[in-house]
Amino acid sequence: MALYIYNVTIATNDPAIGVLENHGVLIEGSHITAVAPHGNLTLPPYTEQIDGGGRLLMPGFTNAHMHFYGTYARGLSMKTTPHNFHEILQQLWWALDKVLDEEAVYYSALLPAITAVRHGCTSVIDHHASPSAIEGSLDQIKNALAHVGMRGLLCYEVSDRDGTAVREAGLAENERFIRACQAGKEADPTYLFDGMVGLHASFTLEDETLTKAAEMMQALGRGCHIHLLEDRVDEQITQEKHGRGAVQRLDEFGLLTPHSIVAHAIFLDEESTARLVKNDPIVVHQAQSNMNNAVGRADVFNLLESGLTVGLGTDGMTPDIRAETRTGFLMHKHHLGDNNAGWTQFEQMLLRNNPAIYQRLTGQQVGQITPGYLADIILLDYYPPTTLTSDNLWGHFLFGMVDTAVDTTIINGQIIMRHKQIPHLDETALAAASRQVAERVWQHFND
Repeated sequence: MALYIYNVTIATNDPAIGVLENHGVLIEGSHITAVAPHGNLTLPPYTEQIDGGGRLLMPGFTNAHMHFYGTYARGLSMKTTPHNFHEILQQLWWALDKVLDEEAVYYSALLPAITAVRHGCTSVIDHHASPSAIEGSLDQIKNALAHVGMRGLLCYEVSDRDGTAVREAGLAENERFIRACQAGKEADPTYLFDGMVGLHASFTLEDETLTKAAEMMQALGRGCHIHLLEDRVDEQITQEKHGRGAVQRLDEFGLLTPHSIVAHAIFLDEESTARLVKNDPIVVHQAQSNMNNAVGRADVFNLLESGLTVGLGTDGMTPDIRAETRTGFLMHKHHLGDNNAGWTQFEQMLLRNNPAIYQRLTGQQVGQITPGYLADIILLDYYPPTTLTSDNLWGHFLFGMVDTAVDTTIINGQIIMRHKQIPHLDETALAAASRQVAERVWQHFND
């Protein structure tokens, strides 16, 4: 199957090329094969031609840290009121994840995946937990994403907080899923899914668990995906139990690799930052979640200046990475009292680093409209009211494109959404089914 998209302004996200006018994009199979002035290409037979209607064509976005299962916290009434981050974990998240069953795992991923596609997100890195339904849980998320047509890098959150048997089941689920994805990608390099070794955080992980996780990472050639210093409790309990800080401990066990993700990294001192720089893991920042939990502001500008790859995630707050980006940008400016803060850094994190992270971890080229890249692209209903150029694209993004509806979403060369319709999904029926599952989940939560 071939697609040719024309009558668009193309934001290639290739720094060497920038924005193109009066060009067309040819997609053959899963990949972009040509970008050229309209009328200059000889199209393959039976090419479907799409008139973009003067819209903006750009690469789809990557969400570098998500918790799909957080969907079922939406509207949930709690009997207690948590007063700090540790209590939020204990009274909300660790209570909610325990009552998720297979069906809840599936629907909690399916509905936000639809929303993500509607907002131009084409690939996601998710971090999952369901201690009462571990085996096959990553397949439930994979099946939900596959039903939508979305690309995903998944892991199961291993922790010792629920005992040895649950820990072992979590490790086994990660290994099973990683091996299945490796087989899938061997058969088809454009396979939509991949896996990592998921871990909760240092303060809920025993030494034996870290040893087993490191051995699995080494055996499978994968990195880990772990929360790091989201709150001071991570450092405090780690120091009390293990006599050293969280970063030092993860470093000593060999978990901080260039193919690992550490999410949050708010409470870093100079020594901890130096350890991160030495090991070069990926850091992912979630401003909306950090504000919601009132835990603090990560100094992502310092981390970027130190040479670390820092990306953006939504941490389950929203499937819309565009909204996350603008909120984070404004939060840092406000907190620092500096109206110039973050302009280039947030552009770097969203447009350059997030797709680079996905490429580093999966080997799949996403994030540019360039021949050879995977055809994960979106058409935005953005008709700029002022001149749009390569030099001012970021200003158009923050104050225009971030609020603009997505007309068409293409993932892996397949049209997932066209003219805001996802024809293979009955969203009304799926939402109704999800509400029935949510009622059961909430009942168990309150029991």
